[in-house]
Amino acid sequence: MSFYCVIKTELSNKKYIVAALSEMQKRGEITKFIVNEKKERIEVNREGEIVNITKEKETNNFEIAGISRPAREITDRLKQLYAYESIKDNLPLDFEIARETEQAGEIVIMLKG
Repeated sequence: MSFYCVIKTELSNKKYIVAALSEMQKRGEITKFIVNEKKERIEVNREGEIVNITKEKETNNFEIAGISRPAREITDRLKQLYAYESIKDNLPLDFEIARETEQAGEIVIMLKG
C-alpha cells in the first residue's frame, strides 16, 4: 500500500532546484525531469516513479508531491544538493572549491582562499 503525500519545503529559488535536479540526473539518481514554466511545476521521473515539484502561491516556496517513499527520498536529496548548489554559486570571489567528496550521502567541500 502506498500513500500520496505533499512535502512543504523552504526551497524558493527555482534556479537552484533545477541545478540540483541536473546534478541528480548526472549522478543517475533520477531518470529525467521536465520543467513547465507556465504552471511553475517540475515533473521528476525516477525509474517510473513520478514526483511533482510545484510552487506554492501563498509562500512562494516549492512543495514536493507524490507517492510517499520516492517523494521523501527525492526531497531529502534535493534539499542537500540545493544547499550544495547555492553554496557553490555564492562563494566569495577570493574562495574557490579545492576538493569535493561524497561519502555515504554526505557532501564535503574543501575551500581554498
